[in-house]
Amino acid sequence: PPGAPTMKKGESSINFLEEILHPQAMAVVGASNEPIAYGYHFTRHLLDYGYRGKIYPVNPNYHEVLGIKTYPRLRDIPGTVDYVICCIPAPGIPELLEDCSQKGVRAVHLLTARLSETGRPDAIKLEKDILRQARKRGIRLIGSNSMGIYYPRERLSFSYDFPKEPGPVGALFQSGGASMELIRSASLRGIRFSKVISYGNAVDYNESDFLDYLAQDLETRVILSYIEGVKDGKRFFNALRN
Repeated sequence: PPGAPTMKKGESSINFLEEILHPQAMAVVGASNEPIAYGYHFTRHLLDYGYRGKIYPVNPNYHEVLGIKTYPRLRDIPGTVDYVICCIPAPGIPELLEDCSQKGVRAVHLLTARLSETGRPDAIKLEKDILRQARKRGIRLIGSNSMGIYYPRERLSFSYDFPKEPGPVGALFQSGGASMELIRSASLRGIRFSKVISYGNAVDYNESDFLDYLAQDLETRVILSYIEGVKDGKRFFNALRN
């Protein structure tokens, strides 16, 4: 579709991932003023950690979220958006991807759960449909059912009380809860992180993508991982060898 982001000729998945990890403008779709909502917390994290790019909350029920002008839909945002944090229920994602295509969004982090991890046939089908639509539009997905990216140098976090100082340890975690436990426990022992990626269901980017990426990342010297299931065994072993 016109305006949809695509990988350039010769551009590797690693280079594409490096690009989307440095967003200049982020939207939190499902942003909220209610402290019980994930949309509230992810907006707070961008503010609390001093994210230097533009922040666009999206929710048709608010004019402002945490003091920031809020837009009814992603397509209503006047500026460009690189990266979207999706905090809305799963049935709304196909429409969101259509808006993302119009805005030239490169990547969507799907915090959204209740998809393939439930084992329900309808949820598994919806997740496959989401991936198919994202690929059609040239949009990459992190998740679903994931906490996303903790990247201190870019001031990105998915929880409170994470260190703002970067370090040499990179981590890929299928479990969001385990990743938060690691970061907090390790930080008490003086360990600092380059990037921690919680990737959940791995509908698009998976453990091998992130392992390949961290292996060549100049900010990372040590890699930790917690993996509950491997998408492609042969590729995973090749990534380990690298």
